[in-house]
Amino acid sequence: MDAKTIEKFLTRTKEKNKVAGAYIIYGGDKKQRNEIALFLSMLLNCKDSPPCGKCGSCERIGKGTHPDIKRILPSKSVLSIDDVRWVKDDIYLTPYYGEKKVYIFDIEYMKEESANALLKILEEPPPYGVLVIQSSSTNFFLPTILSRCQKIRLNYSLTGENGGDAAVQNEFAELLKLSMKHDFYEFFREIDAFLKDREREDVEAWLGKIVTLYRDAYFRRAGMPEGLLVNKDAGDRFVPEDGGKFLDAVEGILELKKQVRYNINLKLGLDTLFLSIS
Repeated sequence: MDAKTIEKFLTRTKEKNKVAGAYIIYGGDKKQRNEIALFLSMLLNCKDSPPCGKCGSCERIGKGTHPDIKRILPSKSVLSIDDVRWVKDDIYLTPYYGEKKVYIFDIEYMKEESANALLKILEEPPPYGVLVIQSSSTNFFLPTILSRCQKIRLNYSLTGENGGDAAVQNEFAELLKLSMKHDFYEFFREIDAFLKDREREDVEAWLGKIVTLYRDAYFRRAGMPEGLLVNKDAGDRFVPEDGGKFLDAVEGILELKKQVRYNINLKLGLDTLFLSIS
């Protein structure tokens, strides 16, 4: 769903008095997930529906000063048992200012010990307590956690048309060309420039786009009809002719994409990827 559709859905749940005790907002990008979490926080504490954005409660939430809206931002986006214990100690205290206490978790993974402790809160939350998990995906959460959360999936941000895919392809091809020429000074400089303004999730999405470009370029070479390709303008200048090398390259990209969310050193990971492919 897009953000506007989600906001309308959440507004209807409040009007029908069907607010869930826990939500997981995933997909999209970090900014979109945060905007939905803030909208939900305002919705639950504003007298208006949808929230007015102007009352004392809405203004405090917007400024990050509302005493009943708590943010849990654990190190490396991994929920710790200490984080859960703090929430458990705090959530059963009645709200200080608003009608609802909202706990916003910005996480990508939780250890089994943390998940089991959080599960106990999810099983018996106070009527005024709402837990909101923000994450890029739900792949690394236990089914028992997911089953107790209202899942809200944002549309993933895809590269736009009019040259968006070509720009990704050109970035990749240029880095690959430098590594193949053994122009290491320029290669490492370009890797630094590439990472300068990118969030971890941006790199993950970029690698996913590269895998799709590889797939379509390879299938085009094999005679696949254009109508079945995702990126109809994808070239094949960086796709190895040898099938074994092609699979090695794709496996390397997929492996790095998976490791990105585990806080691998991005520069080291990209350096290794390109040098291995070249």
